[in-house]
Amino acid sequence: LIMNFSTTLFFAILLFIGGVEALIPARLQPTGAFLQKQHTVQTPQYAAQSDDGDDNDSGSWQSLGVAVSEPNQKAGTDGYSVIRQPLSKSNWDPNAEPENDVPLLLKEENRFGSGISWQDEDWLSTRSSKSKDPLFEVVKKPRPAKQIKEEEEAELDLFKRTFDTLDYPRVLRSLSDEHTATMPARNIIAGRQPTNRNKDAFEKRAYQPFLSESVEGSRERYRAVQEMDWILQGRDAQSGTVIMEQDYSYRNRKGYKESLIGRGPPLGGNSFGLEPILQAASTGGIVLESPELVEITRVLGQMQDVQSWGKALTKVTELEFVELPKLVDCINFNETLFDLLYNALDDKGRLSGSTFPTVGRLRARVKALRGSILQTLESLVQMPSVQSKLALESGGALFSEIEGGRLVIPLQSDSKASAVGIVHDTSRSGKTVYVEPTEVVGPTNELRQAEGELRSEESRIWRYLTQNVLANQRGLETSVYAVGQLDLVRARLQLGQSWKGLVPSVEEEGVICLRNARHPVLLLRQLDNVVGSDIDLGANGNQGLVLTGPNSGGKTVILKLLGLVALLSRGGVPVPAAPGDYQPRVDFFDPILADIGDIQSTTSDLSTFSGHMLVCKQVLENAGENALVLMDELGSGTDPNQGVAIAQALLEAIVERNSRVAITTHYGPLKNLAAADERFAVGGMQFVKGRPTYKLLPGTVGESFALAVAERLQLPQSVLSRANELLDCDTQQMGELIRELEDQKVLIDEQVLEMEEKKREMARMEFELKERQMKLEKKQLNVRREEARKFAKKLEEKEQLLEGVLEKLKSDPSRKLVAKSWDDIKLVKRDALNEAENVPSVLKRKRAAADAIEQASAEMVPISELNDGAKSELKEGDELVICKKGPLFGRDGTIIKVSGNRVEVRVNNMNVAFKLSEVAYPPKNGIRLSQQQQHTTTNKGRSRQKAAQRALAQENNKARTNEWEAARVSQAAGSGDSGKVSMRTNSNTVDVLGCNFFEAQEKIKDKFSMTLMKGRGNPVVYILHGHGTGGILKSKIRQWLRQEEKRLIKKWAPADSTDGGDALTRVELK
Repeated sequence: LIMNFSTTLFFAILLFIGGVEALIPARLQPTGAFLQKQHTVQTPQYAAQSDDGDDNDSGSWQSLGVAVSEPNQKAGTDGYSVIRQPLSKSNWDPNAEPENDVPLLLKEENRFGSGISWQDEDWLSTRSSKSKDPLFEVVKKPRPAKQIKEEEEAELDLFKRTFDTLDYPRVLRSLSDEHTATMPARNIIAGRQPTNRNKDAFEKRAYQPFLSESVEGSRERYRAVQEMDWILQGRDAQSGTVIMEQDYSYRNRKGYKESLIGRGPPLGGNSFGLEPILQAASTGGIVLESPELVEITRVLGQMQDVQSWGKALTKVTELEFVELPKLVDCINFNETLFDLLYNALDDKGRLSGSTFPTVGRLRARVKALRGSILQTLESLVQMPSVQSKLALESGGALFSEIEGGRLVIPLQSDSKASAVGIVHDTSRSGKTVYVEPTEVVGPTNELRQAEGELRSEESRIWRYLTQNVLANQRGLETSVYAVGQLDLVRARLQLGQSWKGLVPSVEEEGVICLRNARHPVLLLRQLDNVVGSDIDLGANGNQGLVLTGPNSGGKTVILKLLGLVALLSRGGVPVPAAPGDYQPRVDFFDPILADIGDIQSTTSDLSTFSGHMLVCKQVLENAGENALVLMDELGSGTDPNQGVAIAQALLEAIVERNSRVAITTHYGPLKNLAAADERFAVGGMQFVKGRPTYKLLPGTVGESFALAVAERLQLPQSVLSRANELLDCDTQQMGELIRELEDQKVLIDEQVLEMEEKKREMARMEFELKERQMKLEKKQLNVRREEARKFAKKLEEKEQLLEGVLEKLKSDPSRKLVAKSWDDIKLVKRDALNEAENVPSVLKRKRAAADAIEQASAEMVPISELNDGAKSELKEGDELVICKKGPLFGRDGTIIKVSGNRVEVRVNNMNVAFKLSEVAYPPKNGIRLSQQQQHTTTNKGRSRQKAAQRALAQENNKARTNEWEAARVSQAAGSGDSGKVSMRTNSNTVDVLGCNFFEAQEKIKDKFSMTLMKGRGNPVVYILHGHGTGGILKSKIRQWLRQEEKRLIKKWAPADSTDGGDALTRVELK
């Protein structure tokens, strides 16, 4: 009895001391979070480094006797009890900012939580449901077959089956994963955008589904794709209109200038995934923390940049942007909310003390109280009266922290510790007590109160910020989905560009017209040499297309291609087809229904044929106007005759509903349907040399080529031979005829391709020839420019020499010097003329003029060589041509007087006498020298010697020997031939570019004075003023010249085009 009693007592003690938890199943214990909340004090982890990046001064803590708590350190170990723990740096570092946890819920929580939360409240029910006890098992009764059929028919989702059989999810997955950058765009593709709202116009556009619901929707999506392409390319490739990049830009929220051209909407790499954050706050009542608020702020800032980008689009004048600005208008940028969130947090993600002064003041107070308490404790432990009572034998920390954040020091239990302060804890040995000194009790109470006020104020601000976000939730969600729509436009364009797609026209007439259309999924798989086909459905009045051809020949690929391009058109994605001299077109189809593949069910006795019939039933229920129906092997899986009859009846019923339909078949009667019913067209898959080419041939009937396919798949030859024997003669002859026709068509196609290749080669050669000609002309132009530049440089040198001569004449106008100067002038002019005549372009013109003169001379016969009758016919008023070599050669003249062998002719408004050997009758074939050739001939010798002759004539005037005479001769010599021709040079040009009118006026007056002081005859000055903004400077200068004309100016006019044109004004001074 004693033994049993002792054993029972022992287990009872274990039960009450702490073994209760060991005896309770773990799944029925309260959660650790609740126990920790009730019995422990959390110790936040202290940062390993200070703000400036250096390690914290742990020596200062060690000097205070502080034991630093580590994360997840358990209470009751290393000499600490449950209520007493090491001093936490996060709570007591006087240099650290006070940190508090963000409140969990928007509503105020109960101080002790909502109660105990069991880890597995349905443990018993879970265990019962998994029990093998027959009492818990549910006996399932078999369902009738009729019930199963009805359930499967109800579960058949024809639209989902259509998407799956067309491989449309593969296209959407590529669009979402490879081309979108934002979460809203991916949600729109997946159909996860909000739909249960009373949407206004902006929300309808922002939340519009990926597939359009009307033809207008498809056009708007394609228009947006084209506008995005304009921006990225900087031009409209179709019309050739170019957007000038330098003319259009915008400034982002940071003030930086961003180019509009070549870039899409500025998403900044942001996912715009605000929906989960907003849903957590609105439905779960969660308070948003710093990372969530920072993310919302970043998204708002990015929205502002997108708005600026959209506004810049409206300023483009070369092209009209419509759809993209509409999407940007759906963005609601709340500047007040942005400023609130932007200023609410500091660089470290904490509430800003400057934005919220109360928080900053409370933080400063908490820091000051912490430092004061630590200094007080340090001073106390240095006092001899306290040092003698310290319990330092164990070598533990000098300061420790108890629950409630109060600091205690270790004192000897026999040292009247209660006189020092409040005893909070005792060591296990009882030799040490932990006392909170009286000097820090009051400051600690103030610290706890300040911390409570700070925690309460921060919680209020966190909730206030969250409530402001929730107040703008609807606008935020609408805005991020509008950005998602912009991202989706760019994704559509990029996907279309990846397969070189084009934007078709979209109508409501049920037409598909594409050339070299390729299967999108095959292109996404990056297969080589994807074969394209020409597709025509709904054109020329046909409503149905019957696809024929061999097995594995590509009929199903064409069928899926029709469905995919129709879906791409509704989604606004460019379709993979080739442009050309036709109008690409994919009309709006709704619904799009496809029956491709088998539907079988052994449980409901559902065969292949009955499965197809089940689909056909739903097709007839849903097909209507603008529907597109695609059926593979219609009527198969049963008796051929009955299957053909049902198939034809279904086709006729579908087209009677004004739907469009395409089927594949091997049945002869269905192949011949196009010949009997004009509502249907036929197309065959090409089969060349025993192998399919996977190309559709519109208007042809494709043979099934079952034997050829079997032979290609290496069926035994004996079986193939027997199959050929079993075929009837008509079938064999038909097959041979079809093969011959297809071989002939292949030959014709090869010849057409060869001719097209030759045409392209000829076009390429013609282009290269034009390009070479342009290069040659450009090279010739550069050569002429170089010649002109060299000639102008030499003229500058000659001009400098002339100026030197004039300077000598001005300084010493003696007769001897004048004569010597004229010799120098003649040499300079002779050199200049020789240089001008040696310019290649001048030589070329001279040779052309000489050839023309030679040709004209051959045609003109002097009158002296004619018979006497011709001579005697001369009378006054007759027209003659001068054939004497010289300046008048080739000129027309009128006879004034005839006297023997001489005639007086009026030429160039003057009377000149010529011998009959020097004149001729005008040529009968009308050959004349051109005006330019006549001018060249007339001035041939005149311009060479004019200056020298005038200078020598004045030099030989010996009667004028005084200074006035010498000066006048000098003036004439200086003018040379400038009385008739003046060339603009640097020395006679005044540059007033960049000057205002008054500055320009002073510079022009100075130039006039300097030019007049040189004493040249007919002095000319060129004023370089440019065109300027609005031509203001030019107009003011010319207005001023009109006023000065009577006093200084002889005349003025815009400079000749060879001298710079209207950007200069040529002024002749008196």
